[in-house]
Amino acid sequence: MTLITSTRMYDVAPAASAAWHALLRAAHVRAGLDIQFVEHGWPTPIGELWERPGLCGVFMCGWPFVRAVRAGRRYTPMASVVPSWPEYAGLPRYRSEFLVRADSEWATLADAAGSRYGWMVRDSQSGWNAPRAALAALAPAGGLSQPGFFAESKGPYGNPRGLLRALAGREIDLTAVDGWYLDLLRAHDPDALAGLRTLACTPWTPNPLLVAGPDVDAGVTEKLSNVLLAMHLDDRYKDLLQQAHVARFVPPDAARYDVLIDMERQAAERGYEEIA
Repeated sequence: MTLITSTRMYDVAPAASAAWHALLRAAHVRAGLDIQFVEHGWPTPIGELWERPGLCGVFMCGWPFVRAVRAGRRYTPMASVVPSWPEYAGLPRYRSEFLVRADSEWATLADAAGSRYGWMVRDSQSGWNAPRAALAALAPAGGLSQPGFFAESKGPYGNPRGLLRALAGREIDLTAVDGWYLDLLRAHDPDALAGLRTLACTPWTPNPLLVAGPDVDAGVTEKLSNVLLAMHLDDRYKDLLQQAHVARFVPPDAARYDVLIDMERQAAERGYEEIA
């Protein structure tokens, strides 16, 4: 079987992609595994990637991960990333940032009522589930049977870059983007955020994790997982970790991702299954 991986979720810029590829390739080599990197991007849905055979150390969003596991598709959680920035507090977590244009006078998320919202895709924790949960608390009770919070909800824009262009181009007035993605963008391509600012953030939740597919041998996944979890202890990988802005890899706690299902349920109970 050909083993494959992809860093599509965090290939925010060429330098970021190169850093991720170098780091994960080094881990696979150390584990004695041959790996093929898959260049996978919009407009191909990212869910198509997660259905491919031979996944081994590929980034997967936590919400699709826990939903797939509950549906009986047994991905193996291999490692979670602790980003190196101080605000992550040494934890494998992330959040979504609600973005507006810098000239917006809004001070709170509630101020955005009646505006135009742009969303990425419906199977994303950071681009859909997390912002939906935050907005559900502000939306009129009764869900879609009542007037919506926004005058217009537009999507899918497919990826964070599409959302940023739409916001800067005044197609939309508010959006939510993966904060880890944004931190990488601030490091590698800060000009992409020119004229934009963060209005609010969602609560911290477990971040996307590296997984293996159901068809990959357990011995293979154990080898790679062991290497990833020990990389921060080996000076040979110090520069590679720094270039990817990774403090260390840690063992993923699959049960922690149940909170993402709770967020989905709470929005549904509020009658806010769509961002509207």
